[in-house]
Amino acid sequence: MRDPKSIELFNSFEQKIKEFRKNPTQYNFKLKNRCLRKISNANSTFWVWLAISLLINYLGYVYFMSAQNSLDASSLVALSTLFIAIAARSYTVNHFTFDTLGNLGKNYFLHQMINRIGFLHRFMAISTLVWLYVHYRYSLVFQENIQVILLLVMLVVMIISALAFFRRRHHNIFENIHRYIGYSAIFILIIYYFDINLQSGLSMTETILKPHFLLILFILGMLIAPWIGVKKISPKLVHTGPHVIGIEVEGEPSFGTYAKISLANAQYHPFGDSMYNFKDMTKRTFYITPSGDRTSQVVYGANKDKFLLNKCMIKPNRHKGFMYHHALYDHILIVVTGGGIAPIIPCLVLNDKTKIDVLWIGRSQNEEFGVELLANLVNAISHKEIGIHIIDTTDEDLKDFKIENYIDLTLLAYDHYKPEVVFVMSNQSFTIDMMYALDQNNIKAYGATFDS
Repeated sequence: MRDPKSIELFNSFEQKIKEFRKNPTQYNFKLKNRCLRKISNANSTFWVWLAISLLINYLGYVYFMSAQNSLDASSLVALSTLFIAIAARSYTVNHFTFDTLGNLGKNYFLHQMINRIGFLHRFMAISTLVWLYVHYRYSLVFQENIQVILLLVMLVVMIISALAFFRRRHHNIFENIHRYIGYSAIFILIIYYFDINLQSGLSMTETILKPHFLLILFILGMLIAPWIGVKKISPKLVHTGPHVIGIEVEGEPSFGTYAKISLANAQYHPFGDSMYNFKDMTKRTFYITPSGDRTSQVVYGANKDKFLLNKCMIKPNRHKGFMYHHALYDHILIVVTGGGIAPIIPCLVLNDKTKIDVLWIGRSQNEEFGVELLANLVNAISHKEIGIHIIDTTDEDLKDFKIENYIDLTLLAYDHYKPEVVFVMSNQSFTIDMMYALDQNNIKAYGATFDS
């Protein structure tokens, strides 16, 4: 049973929303450029991960300078940095960081470090390139070093393709480069490792017993692990809206997690765990919106009675995202736009501990998600300390609203409800701007980093 005071607080903010619609205000950004705002959002964690990366490289440098065999030492440091780069994106590290470090109380800074571990991945990839070049310089005593040149070229291509300006526009190409060139590079690395050691006069046994080979085995294990258990599934289309469809698969739903399923060309796309039938805990739902060429084909195809996911593949492991942290808090505010409500639904239905207030800003929610689905959701959370303010951006008085207006409305909601933290689930532009504004007002906020 909801506390009458919570109901009164909800109703009073509904009145404030009505007043705001009549006399809206706009947030004034100190930094006018969105790219600079994104840099500002990551400022603190960037420097910490950079310091950690420099420390790792310094230790590698000390080892390299003290080693008698510079060729062997440079290859070991290069393999070590490569191992850390891959580990930063591995399922094992993802599970460890969220299930251990992520649960050490309301440690906001530690959570932000975990969410932005992509910095470590990038810094270590660059470090690998540097140490591989150092190794190349010492390998010139051998006549055949074409393998190292190939590895250097491949690594440069992978790093350049991972830059945001390329990755955003050519995501499929980026995925293919990281997958196929990456796997090819590991294959060449293994051949080169045995080749150079055997040329140096080591036996096969000695070559296998070196720490270098152990690192290569660990790297192979991390690359193979995500593919273990990948299986074919036959999703069921359970919801069709103009710009939102829902597909149902086997598996108990959970909050703050996402899975990857294949949409086309064997490319995997992440979707947050969600729900459709709130009484059936044996099924989970993925809601798909047109946010790229692959997802657009699936959504628009379903609207034309051409469901394209009758058969697809799913990776067995579930990742935890920033929304996983929400259950650590007693009272939070969630700002969500459009289809971003999908991964929020399990947070509302499955979590009985946290008091949650939601600002759901989107286009025609009743039409996109259906009156029945929304009514079932409201019914499922009616006994909880949860309130959802639905703001339809197609309303006449909201058509000219900008992100700056919704930021001021969010700040108004924060002052009204006084939550511990704010969670933002939205597209890149909205998230960057909202996170920046909240930070500038000394409000703790969680949101997607858009670094992968």
